Amino acid sequence: MNLVLLPKQVTQAKWSISDPRAVHILEVLKVGLGDEIDFAVENGPLGKGKLETLGDEFLELSFKWESLANKDFLPVCLLIGLSRPQTCRKILDQGSTMGVQEFHFFGTDRGEPSYASSPLWTTDEWKVRIRKGVEQAFSSFMPTCMLHQDLKSVLGNLTTKKKSLRIGLDNYEGTSRFGTDLLSPVETVELAVGAERGWSRQERNLLRENGFKLQHLGERVLRVETAVVAALGVLGAVS
Repeated sequence: MNLVLLPKQVTQAKWSISDPRAVHILEVLKVGLGDEIDFAVENGPLGKGKLETLGDEFLELSFKWESLANKDFLPVCLLIGLSRPQTCRKILDQGSTMGVQEFHFFGTDRGEPSYASSPLWTTDEWKVRIRKGVEQAFSSFMPTCMLHQDLKSVLGNLTTKKKSLRIGLDNYEGTSRFGTDLLSPVETVELAVGAERGWSRQERNLLRENGFKLQHLGERVLRVETAVVAALGVLGAVS
């Protein structure tokens, strides 16, 4: 991680040596007494933390905070069909690092229903994945993440912006290459990506009925996490 995120703004902290943050600071960053490293508050300011004391069981830090930085999200709302947990972990990691503003995961017609009961979703692991992605990006702004029953539920919960562009990635019925509609400024891109087995006919029709244009990333069939990273790379280049 390139900085350490804290849940709230404090001036001092005392952590056990076994705390994962302390382990990272001492064993990975090799911080010594008097050294400063980068910290941030979740959805708050960046700052510096200084190692003030180091004992056998605890360490103590002091913090200096800067003014709040501008939000650095990509204007992207990502709709993702529930895939294998290891795939969703990669999407959370990489999507958070690349600046996704909203994640919406949902069950799909061709997907495996048991994916929703993975520890990734039934514990706070998904939050940990997002936090690590944001730390990697040297940012403090945490994207939102929601889990939905199906695509219809997602679409019913979206708050569409006036200048929203809706795109569904689909190798089989995509009529144009992704990126061709990104020359004009948009407020938000709502990007829908199916699960590993792709969209059903009903889901494709539902996307079209809700203003999504089906596009592709080329002739090759990509893994879900690869397609997400490739699309976000295009969006990052034009945003």
